[in-house]
Amino acid sequence: MTLEEFTAQLNARTFWKEFTFSSTTFSPPAKSEVELADGLVKIGPLAFVFQLKQREKETADPDKERNWFQRKVLQKAVSQIRDSLAYLREHTKIDLTNDQGHGFKVAGAQLQEIMRVIVYQGGRALPEDCRQTKHYVSKTAGFIHVVAAHDYLGILDKLRVPDDVRLYFQYREAVLPILADKGAVVEEPDIMVGFLSEQDLPKPNSKQQLQFFVQDLDEFDLSPIMRNLQEHIVNPAGGTEYYRMMEEFARVPRSIWRAFKQRFNISFQASASGQPQKPFRFAFPKTDCTFMIASLDPSWPSTGEDGLRMRSNAVAMFTEAAKYDLKTNVGVGLVISKDGEFYHMDWCLVEGPWETDPRIEQLLSDGLFRPAKEKSVDSFLFRGDASESI
Repeated sequence: MTLEEFTAQLNARTFWKEFTFSSTTFSPPAKSEVELADGLVKIGPLAFVFQLKQREKETADPDKERNWFQRKVLQKAVSQIRDSLAYLREHTKIDLTNDQGHGFKVAGAQLQEIMRVIVYQGGRALPEDCRQTKHYVSKTAGFIHVVAAHDYLGILDKLRVPDDVRLYFQYREAVLPILADKGAVVEEPDIMVGFLSEQDLPKPNSKQQLQFFVQDLDEFDLSPIMRNLQEHIVNPAGGTEYYRMMEEFARVPRSIWRAFKQRFNISFQASASGQPQKPFRFAFPKTDCTFMIASLDPSWPSTGEDGLRMRSNAVAMFTEAAKYDLKTNVGVGLVISKDGEFYHMDWCLVEGPWETDPRIEQLLSDGLFRPAKEKSVDSFLFRGDASESI
């Protein structure tokens, strides 16, 4: 497997195929075809621009391997990152097709944050000073992350959630120049420990702390729930309407995924047992989004035309009411219902500025939702942490 294929698979798993572009060739006006980057991830106003370098004919000579690293990684890849940024500046829109097969127009002017990342796979004789090179600061391209392929795998394998990857690279960019000034030598797992533990600076030789990290996939991973999401949207406006919903999940940290998964599990069990319960809702102020999860009242129809109409009306009503109650501009909702041995999962997205609505006020006055309270929750857990209640 080539480094390009390896990185594309990692990105598609973590950032989903909807936001991953492993082929980025395009044709500028009156010019021959060019490549924007070796890889691109775009989630709303955020982009990761990747350049990939793989040592194909390695030697046992450290000097030759160092020469390769300097020419291909610190010179060629950096130059290509500069070109990528220039393409995004110079072209109003760039036509690209993502790994889900959908075409998009990427507008550089709409990108508010661009992470520049070089992923490399060096030879076994690559000197330690090259392996310790974790970033490069270009006068024109700014801060560029330099990451060994096995370290990039470790980053995505530990974090799993798109927004946590963004936060990690922000942390990395903040601490690496300080560590360099101090002459501190750290490995990528040391940086990961610093990030997960919310340390101001990573500490050398702290990677052993990762053995206490709790990778509670069953408690937060939403990928199985969101599979085939596009087939379960109420009143979709188009073939890619579901991207906006996925984007809202891609813009929040693991703690929000865990909170959603906890409420999903309770609602699913309520549907399975046929026990009515009030819907859940909670908001994440940083993204101005409310999430709603409900199980359809077992006395309401869920199958046939009447069932489809009831499910559609219910998820739209609950989502709109949750968004209104918590006063956000975006609402994402899910209603679960039982159909014999199978289950329906109906999703809905509501967007728009908050406005007073007497109809919804009446719904809320009848005690539509469970009580809600404001609280802070941790994204990352280590053995010994107290479990969160909902």
